Amino acid sequence: MTRSLLSLLGSATILLGTTPLIQAQDSDATDPSAKDILALALERAAVQEEEDLELTFEYFVESTAERLNDEGAVTETKTAKFHQYPLEELLYEELIERDGEALDEDALREQHKRKTDFIREAREHRARGETYEPNEMDIGFDRELMDRYDTRLVRTESLRGHDCWVLGFTPREGKLPDRRRMDKALNRSTGYLWIAQDDYGVVRVSFEMQEPFKYFWGLVATLRHATGQMDFDRIADNLWMPTQIDLELDLRVFFRTIRQHVRQDWVEHRPITSQSQATVKKSAANAYLP
Repeated sequence: MTRSLLSLLGSATILLGTTPLIQAQDSDATDPSAKDILALALERAAVQEEEDLELTFEYFVESTAERLNDEGAVTETKTAKFHQYPLEELLYEELIERDGEALDEDALREQHKRKTDFIREAREHRARGETYEPNEMDIGFDRELMDRYDTRLVRTESLRGHDCWVLGFTPREGKLPDRRRMDKALNRSTGYLWIAQDDYGVVRVSFEMQEPFKYFWGLVATLRHATGQMDFDRIADNLWMPTQIDLELDLRVFFRTIRQHVRQDWVEHRPITSQSQATVKKSAANAYLP
């Protein structure tokens, strides 16, 4: 599982599903324990992360953000398209289209500045021997995330051709990590993981935030409720990437209620070639002069 699932929670507030049929079976005594399944899923995800396998592809992502009224009717829709590609040994996301139109000159200048800042920060962090994390909303599928939860094996299911174990997760009792803004949301969330039985890739994550919390993004606000579903698929050996993220948010900003439905679809992925690498290097050189 990549770090996209919770960065979307932040972009949703800036930009403003259909569930496939599954056939369930009861889990039986031959199934491994939830602890063992989770450990192997985390191990597989760590290998993907350590080997930077996601950087062997470029991706195109379409995003739709809908603002809803109290009855759930859509009152405003905004769309965007992004290009994700390797840059400075990280996966960079660049806005390339907004509301079906190419970017105007102001937006292009903004994207150029954003890329320049990204390159500078990445190089400065690397020079200091530090890890650059450009988005604090990014949360990886790792021990730091999952150690805050109790997990249980719920059942087995076939989902989009993948035989899966379904694990339920709930926050543990006692003190939980609380060093980042997103920890408050994570510590209040319950949900399910679909883990592929053949290679322990994460096929789906669904979650619901059970309690509201107040946070500060330049203004006082409360995230009152959030639900989401994230689907992934194997696009190469040991490489699972998102295919769709669907998120609903209910926020209170001062005395104003904001309800949003945000969906992202990974519509295309292409292996990185020598030609595309050269294009990225030229783009980086044009964006930033050391």
